[in-house]
This record gives sequence, C-alpha cells and structure tokens, in this order.
Amino acid sequence: MKVVQILSISILLIFNNCSKKMEHNFNSEYNYSIKLPENWSEYETDENNTNAFFDTIKWTGNLRITVMNYKIECPNKFLSKILIKKEGANINWENFDGIYYVEKTNNEEMNYWYLIQNKKLFVCSFLMGQLKGKKEIKNELTKVENILKTLKTN
Repeated sequence: MKVVQILSISILLIFNNCSKKMEHNFNSEYNYSIKLPENWSEYETDENNTNAFFDTIKWTGNLRITVMNYKIECPNKFLSKILIKKEGANINWENFDGIYYVEKTNNEEMNYWYLIQNKKLFVCSFLMGQLKGKKEIKNELTKVENILKTLKTN
C-alpha cells in the first residue's frame, strides 16, 4: 500500500513540474535583463546594441531587442509621433511607456514594440515565422509580449 501511495505522489509531482513553464534569466551586456522560455536562446547578430533570440525547438520567428544609446526625456511626446506615423496602438503594461505596430511586406509580418523604461528606449521586433492560423499567431505574439514584459533595466 505504501509503495502505491509513494508512486502516486511521485507521478503527480512529475506531471505538476512538467506543466510549469520553465524560464531562464538573460542578462544583456546592454544593461537589461529578461526572462526567456527554457527553449529560447540567443543567437549572434551583427547589429549594434542588439540581442536576438529564437525558439530552439520550433522556429516561430526571431525576436530582436535593440537598446538605443540616448535617454528619452519626454516619453509620451516621443511615442505619440511614432504612434501617429505608424498607425500603432498604445501599450498599457506596468512599468513601461510604449507603442506597438505591425508592418507587412510580401509574405512577412514584422511586429514592433517601442518600450521606454527609466527613460531608456528599447526597440523590439519580432519577425513572424511560418505559423499557420490566427490562433497559432496570436499565441506566439502573446508569448513574445510576455517575454518583453519581463524586461528590466539594470
């Protein structure tokens, strides 16, 4: 009887741990940190002040975060100009001023987030992979937004 109880508890713990999304911290040389899903990794890019990431199990797109080397003294004024020009949407995330917009060319969709935290500007982009269906695309954009919401300036 005790063996069966121990086995049952062990199986429950295994399934419980499998259902949790594992994350790892990424500390950028550009003075910020984010939490990435366990299967996401950085890849090298030749762009200045940029870190680039992707899902190593299933390629769903490329996420790039570029830190701009200047401070934004009036974030709302700066963002409102881009918002109008790009026909974007305001972002209402905790600890961020920001906007979001999409550019479509040919068969590619590039999603942009301009995020300001502590007067520091982050230009984040996600080149969408070959995802099928609106649900899969929405889920991937939600995943990317959840990553970006963990961004913290150092």
